[in-house]
Amino acid sequence: MKLLMIRHGQTPSNVMGALDTAAPGAPLDETGLLQAAGLVNRLENEEVGSLYASPLIRARMTAEPLATTRKLALNERDGLRELAAGELEMRNDKESLLAYYSVFMRWLTGDLAARLPGGESGSAALRRFTSVIEELEAQDPGAATVVSHGAMLMVWTRAMASNVSLDFIRTAPLSNAGVLALEGSMSKGWVVSSWDGTKLD
Repeated sequence: MKLLMIRHGQTPSNVMGALDTAAPGAPLDETGLLQAAGLVNRLENEEVGSLYASPLIRARMTAEPLATTRKLALNERDGLRELAAGELEMRNDKESLLAYYSVFMRWLTGDLAARLPGGESGSAALRRFTSVIEELEAQDPGAATVVSHGAMLMVWTRAMASNVSLDFIRTAPLSNAGVLALEGSMSKGWVVSSWDGTKLD
């Protein structure tokens, strides 16, 4: 199947550098609204299929212009939410950001047992996200689109896609309203054909 994965648009928390991972989360700011609207034209030649989004406000707001233009139902799934910051929620001090990044990098290298205090393990995060992908694959095996969050999308694609290396992710973090295009299935595996505008082999 063809799978599009989209990171939400910019929020005030992104600008502040805050670890905003819990519901309902911050809404899109003016830049984020423009990014969400711009997805309509960016994806005009793409097959969107069914549309799913994280329940956090910023993900829903990012998906809404696409849902309206394509006349699609917007399906919310809790499994698409961001990687939980736990006790570091909404902090933006250097120590907290480094702690979050450290666990994030451990997950990217396969240490999925790692977790933040009060947060979830990498394996738990992958399970909940994968359960949504399995659901949409069963319902619409041709194409689907999910709107989720940067860290979650990077961890999942690193774990599931055969052509996304750790070095690549380190040098190409997913931008706000960035789009990943994947092909494959849960049974056969996934390949990323495009990462935020960069074609991959």
